[in-house]
Amino acid sequence: MKRRHIFRPAGLWALVALAGGCASSGRQPRLPAPRPLAAHYESVLDRRAGEDTPPAVATGVLTRDQALTLAMMHHPSLTAVAYDVRSAEALRLQARRLPNPMLKFELEEYDRDGAGIDSSESSVAVVQPIELGGKRGWRRRVAGARGELAGWAYEQQRIEVFSQTTERFVAVIAAQQGLALAASTVELAEQTHRAVDERVEAGKEPPLQVSRAAAELEMVRLGQIEAASRLSGARLALAAMWGMQAATFEAAEGSLELSLDPIPALEALKPRLAGNPLLARWESELRLRRAALGAARAARIPDLQAKLGYAQYEEDGTDAFTFGVGLQLPVFNRNQGGVAVAELALARAETERAATATALAVELTAAHTALALAQKRVVALRGKVAPAMQKAFDAAAEGYRRGKFGLLDMLDAQRKLIETNVKLLDAWSDYQSAQNSMNRMVGPAVDADVPQKQENE
Repeated sequence: MKRRHIFRPAGLWALVALAGGCASSGRQPRLPAPRPLAAHYESVLDRRAGEDTPPAVATGVLTRDQALTLAMMHHPSLTAVAYDVRSAEALRLQARRLPNPMLKFELEEYDRDGAGIDSSESSVAVVQPIELGGKRGWRRRVAGARGELAGWAYEQQRIEVFSQTTERFVAVIAAQQGLALAASTVELAEQTHRAVDERVEAGKEPPLQVSRAAAELEMVRLGQIEAASRLSGARLALAAMWGMQAATFEAAEGSLELSLDPIPALEALKPRLAGNPLLARWESELRLRRAALGAARAARIPDLQAKLGYAQYEEDGTDAFTFGVGLQLPVFNRNQGGVAVAELALARAETERAATATALAVELTAAHTALALAQKRVVALRGKVAPAMQKAFDAAAEGYRRGKFGLLDMLDAQRKLIETNVKLLDAWSDYQSAQNSMNRMVGPAVDADVPQKQENE
């Protein structure tokens, strides 16, 4: 019996190699430039994927710069979003790939008239889909826009981590100063208690007044315990920004009192909203929607199926090359629904961008108003109210010792002085919080690093 030996021409394998090996490399995805806020800090994406990093342990006195450095390199959410950026890069490279060819082997007319394999015709062919309508180009544009959006998501998260770390560091500073204020308040109450004791022992006050002073002392001591608890919680919240479950640093360095620089005009700040990642990302989002629309329109065009084969005929021992082209007929499905969905998605993106711009403008106005109000509160409390309350208490205490004022007058003056000091501390905290909110939206609009200059009495 005559046996057939199928050989595979080199040209077929060259076609397979050509189709499978194209577009194996490409440039890195275009990522947005870091926003001016905290641009000089390295972050998770700056290290290579899988690179080990040392434990994020902070000891000693912690500066704001050290806290931000730790948070930017170790915050869990930044690590998670960095994986999304790298995944988008991999998808972008995948989008460049050509469709795989298909290898087909056919054996026809086997055992015709009982002749077995001698009557058969065998062929081997490579079928390569050829995309038409620019499908591959649109696919690459879609993947590129998604990579940009992943970059914007990372940039937004980076700014959020920076702002949240700053907020929590300020909270630790405020809690430290609050604990110091509580300690001084206890000392003040103890002085009042001793003054009452002296007058009671001298027979100038009834013993009941000692109980009142003691009650006031216990209240401020309770406030000191609460201040210590707030500090413990603030320290733990700050340490959590770099993935720690306990605060290992001794104290945070700094003060709430900053120089009260002039606040930029609101109209001067509004143009800077264009650089906010929440708004700037919509250019990439619109680019994605337009690319998706282009891909949907390109899907209406059917792809070619190009076939190159080799056939051998057993009856006469001859062989030949075969060629063929296949094309789907777009009779029933022309992707009408896909195009309509893409058009609606593009229109929605344009509407959402306008809504985002409006929301950010409103938020900026609120932050600007809050910053101006907090600054006015600081100026009033520090310059007028606090000195007046201190003077009133000193006069009441001196008058009490001389018998000119009663205990209730002195306790009332003490209580108002304590409340004023607490309000001043809260005003400084609100000032820095509003300052941080404005910087988060428009970049470093006001300098938050200038220490408060000591003022002469």
